[in-house]
Amino acid sequence: MGGTIGKETAMSRKIDTALKQLKMEEDSKIKLLLLGAGESGKSTLFKQIKLLYKEKDFKKDERKNYQQVVHSNIISDFQFVLKACQMKGMELDEVTLEAQKKLDSWDRRHPITEEDGDMLSAVWRTEAVQACWNDRSDIQVQDALEYYMQDEIFARVAKGKAYLPSNNDIIRSRVRTSGVAIEKFHMGQATFEMYDVGGQRNERRKWIHSFDNVTSVVFVAAISEYDQVLFEDNSVNRQQEAVELFKKCLHEKWFENVPFILFLNKKDLFREKLGRIPFRIDDGPRARNLDYDGPVCDPTVEYKVDGTDKNFEEMYELTCDYLQNLYEKQQEGRTKPTNIYTYIINSTDTENIGRIMGVCKDIILKENLKRFGWFFEDGKVGGVTSDQ
Repeated sequence: MGGTIGKETAMSRKIDTALKQLKMEEDSKIKLLLLGAGESGKSTLFKQIKLLYKEKDFKKDERKNYQQVVHSNIISDFQFVLKACQMKGMELDEVTLEAQKKLDSWDRRHPITEEDGDMLSAVWRTEAVQACWNDRSDIQVQDALEYYMQDEIFARVAKGKAYLPSNNDIIRSRVRTSGVAIEKFHMGQATFEMYDVGGQRNERRKWIHSFDNVTSVVFVAAISEYDQVLFEDNSVNRQQEAVELFKKCLHEKWFENVPFILFLNKKDLFREKLGRIPFRIDDGPRARNLDYDGPVCDPTVEYKVDGTDKNFEEMYELTCDYLQNLYEKQQEGRTKPTNIYTYIINSTDTENIGRIMGVCKDIILKENLKRFGWFFEDGKVGGVTSDQ
């Protein structure tokens, strides 16, 4: 009997040791919660991190699955754009009207063949579609359509089921996040776990209370959406919604002691749009950014966005400063202020994300050391002193 008790005691110790080891491994993980409103680009960032720090390349099976996603995205966007053309009173030629009938008859799983591609390319180049695309603030379409419709890229895409998406094709594709996606990855010796959760309004109530033990919140906001409206409610400006969501997150009790990394995303689209569409409008249904007092674009002027136009660069810098301040001041009224680290990024640019994440890694590790009393404000590392 004594032998049996001894064996049970030894087994119990092994279980206790294993549980302690699991707890140590769990506690050592750097847990990042990825938040943002719908269409902010946070899921694009999630895919970039997977490429940079885990797989380096999408597997062939994943590429095959994304073939249907990319084709479905393109078909859906064309359907929305052509309907919007008609709602705006734009006249469509016979070829485009015939193409619209075909598009409306296609299932979302329809593979885009070379013949389909010729038809869509012709429609894309029409004056009505281009005019509608350039005035798409009230249309729920993906910005990626313009990328896919580049001649060289679309020649690859329009290959029916033989099409195998590239990394860039996949990064720009859109599958609405529902629930929580988790990705574990390593940066140097540090282990990270990132949680990507649904950004649409009906998804948010599922996650806000579920992550009270994260190391840092990574919040993504699309700065190019200052003139666009919500998918769920076309009376609400997307920028306004993102700012309000950021404020809500900052004031959640679950994130009281958590630092925030703020990614102001889609800087490439923001630059392209800023020279065409006024950042500030003073009145009417599209009034916005009324407290911005810097320059706005002149519709009669064609700006260069390649870095050589001083007037444009001044406008870009001042609007970026305004947006950074707009988001960061949302923590006013918090019982305990937190650190907000802000970066202006382009989530579709792998090199840009790699550089930014390298900087963020150091910040996150430093914040984690401070959290457990192992990092002092003078930069020295040490432990918590004890009176024992």
